[in-house]
Amino acid sequence: MSPATARRIALLTNQLAEILMTAALCAEEIRTAVLAELDGGGPGLADRTGPVLVPLGSNGRHRPLLDESTMCVVWDDKAVHLGHTVAFRLLARLARRPNQYVTHLDLLEDVWDGEDRETTTIRSTVRHLQRKLRAGGMPELAAAIRGHNGRYMLEL
Repeated sequence: MSPATARRIALLTNQLAEILMTAALCAEEIRTAVLAELDGGGPGLADRTGPVLVPLGSNGRHRPLLDESTMCVVWDDKAVHLGHTVAFRLLARLARRPNQYVTHLDLLEDVWDGEDRETTTIRSTVRHLQRKLRAGGMPELAAAIRGHNGRYMLEL
């Protein structure tokens, strides 16, 4: 097997693992919402408008909803239009595996499609994303994007 084929298979394996992790998280959120409805926790799911966001953990924070059809992020009943930008792809990548660090090499591969970029590009994009989220009334979400030694995560 050629090195290029091995890298491609490794990339596809990682992407599949992330998709399965996201599906498992979504299934858990749906299960929690359904159980809350069955326990008399408010209006039925069909009666609600907008996305159903279910808290994760005891801190009451939940994952942001990234709407690819409008290129918006929805958080605490607020929406910020990020557009078809690197910032949107960066947030989507971090949100796929919340509370887990992603290396700068993985970010360059997944967000910038492997283009030869400096790590300063990632820092600059993170700062731009955080400014945009703060301006849109999402300071907690902006603060949840953390970096450490060239690795980044969405801490929820």
